[in-house]
Amino acid sequence: MAKETTHATEAEGSGSKKSIWARLRWLYSILSGALMALAFVPYDFSVLIWVGLIPLLCILWTGPARFWPGFLMGWLYGMGWYCVSFSWIREVGIVFNTPTPVFLSIAFIPLMAVYSCLPGLWAGLAATLLRPGEEAKPSTGNMSPAKRKEAWKSWAMRDMLSTVRSAAGCAALWVCIEWLRAHGTLGFSWNSLGMGMYHGLSLVQWAEFVGTTALSFVPAFINVILWGAGRRAYLCMKGTSSLCRTWDFYGSMVLLFIMFLGGILLAKSYSAPALMQRESTLQVPVLAVQINQDQKERMTMRAKRLLTTDNEQNARYLKATEEALEQVLRKQAQNAITNEHGLAFTLTKPAWVIWPESALGIDLQRNTVDGTLFIDPKYLNGLDSGVFFGESLPELRKKAYTDFVLFTGADERRYIEGDTPGTLRARPQGMYNSLACIPGDFNSVQTASKQHLMPFGEYIPYADSCEWLKEIYSEVTGTQVGDGIHPGTGNEPLQVPVPGTGETIGVIPAVCYEDTVGDELTKFVRPGPQVIVNISNDAWFRNSACGAQQARNAAFRCIELRRPMVRAANMGVTCAIAPNGAFIDALLNEDGTPHLAGYSYAILPVDRNAGYTLYALLGDWAVILCALIALGCMVPAIIKKHKKA
Repeated sequence: MAKETTHATEAEGSGSKKSIWARLRWLYSILSGALMALAFVPYDFSVLIWVGLIPLLCILWTGPARFWPGFLMGWLYGMGWYCVSFSWIREVGIVFNTPTPVFLSIAFIPLMAVYSCLPGLWAGLAATLLRPGEEAKPSTGNMSPAKRKEAWKSWAMRDMLSTVRSAAGCAALWVCIEWLRAHGTLGFSWNSLGMGMYHGLSLVQWAEFVGTTALSFVPAFINVILWGAGRRAYLCMKGTSSLCRTWDFYGSMVLLFIMFLGGILLAKSYSAPALMQRESTLQVPVLAVQINQDQKERMTMRAKRLLTTDNEQNARYLKATEEALEQVLRKQAQNAITNEHGLAFTLTKPAWVIWPESALGIDLQRNTVDGTLFIDPKYLNGLDSGVFFGESLPELRKKAYTDFVLFTGADERRYIEGDTPGTLRARPQGMYNSLACIPGDFNSVQTASKQHLMPFGEYIPYADSCEWLKEIYSEVTGTQVGDGIHPGTGNEPLQVPVPGTGETIGVIPAVCYEDTVGDELTKFVRPGPQVIVNISNDAWFRNSACGAQQARNAAFRCIELRRPMVRAANMGVTCAIAPNGAFIDALLNEDGTPHLAGYSYAILPVDRNAGYTLYALLGDWAVILCALIALGCMVPAIIKKHKKA
């Protein structure tokens, strides 16, 4: 009787523990996702990408294999990750004076909920079709120590093969869900798992071959291997009082070490110092200017210039650039004076000056009939189009002692032929967010318009078929859906001279967050000297982590294409990046934080003989391979399930 009571008490205690675990699984999932978010900027605890999935795996692979409970745990994991990692999105509500609770409820939380469905899909499949096989543990009660050890060794081998299959399938599937997040209507590619490997620059160099998205395979694979090897070692120790050989773990570490060594060689080969020593390298001095202007102020100034002819914005950028040019030349002179090798020196004057997105306070007007730009008659006084191109810009070049090329963000309005021959009328919704390149006067201007628009920022998905979306957007922003920006077209890089060299190089244009979208820039890649020029305005998200995250994303475009980049941000990180993803120079505070008025000056190493990377040629070929691997790893479970049915 006492034994029965004891067994009943133990059963009740066991049931109580299971009940507590079941109730707290949702909390563990959210906290685990939030922990993974700490692996990225601005926290940068990158070691977490190697272990951050393990808590979720413990939840998924404990208990029965069911899709929807697994989906729910993965969705909660995604909510914890994305709500922390992308918390800066809520700042846009402040710009539009939307109460934070309102913005969170109608915009931020729903958007994060949609994104989190992808980790949910991954978790549902990981919990079922990609679950490691539950090999029956050997019954060794009457065996000798030698036979017991042999039985557990045989079990460990079967378990290891099952774990490797699961690791390959889960890692490949994770790559696929990140690709889905980066594409489609709600495309958002920031903070993929592979980006967490940035520190040290060695492992991320393989993005040249497979792309940044496919890099996520490595940490996802390691997470599963660590889970399986740790579980196997524990059970073997429990069964035989000795550790088993976790060959899958050893093999993974060897492959990781080989990747590390190869990455070091690649990082060194494409570093700025190494490239500068090559005769084929063209050195391009670039100056990027940042005035750190609050978005509310920018919006007020834009409304002002639509009503008056006084263009204050151009005046601010002209003054900031003049001061930056003066400081650059003064620093060079001071460095020469303190140089112990002598006083002889040559001033290296900026060949290119870059202003941020929408910095030009004048709308560019383009006649789409003949492709020419023209000056709107309403801008004829003050710092208008004629004065800016005819007086202000030439005067600034004179003060800089060089005919530098100016890159600037500009709003471009396009016109088509009107109903009456010889007249023009505005194309419906004819605003384009453009990068303008100005090598000389007004007639020399080239433009490249943004093609990858920001959903809910520059256009509203499904707005034409969902009236309630239009109403919510208008209520939150105070503008109509029809006021949006149109996507540009084309795949030809801009051909831009480098003053003082007599050479022309190709410019890969990247407007706003296009520097975070890998396959958007590959179509501009051509053999020969090229530079990526990015103009951004992260003031929509104010003094948040947005700017630092975007700059980190941008570094991966340099690695994928092996092209240097110069970035000018109104708010965020204004910088220059080498083809190995390292920052040559960045405008940062003393504590390393962004959002600072000033400039970034650097000499970009541009390889005259640059060719195509494998990623530039084949794009997301590795993602397709991962999709095939994921399907292949699911097939045994599908067949087994079909046989049981």
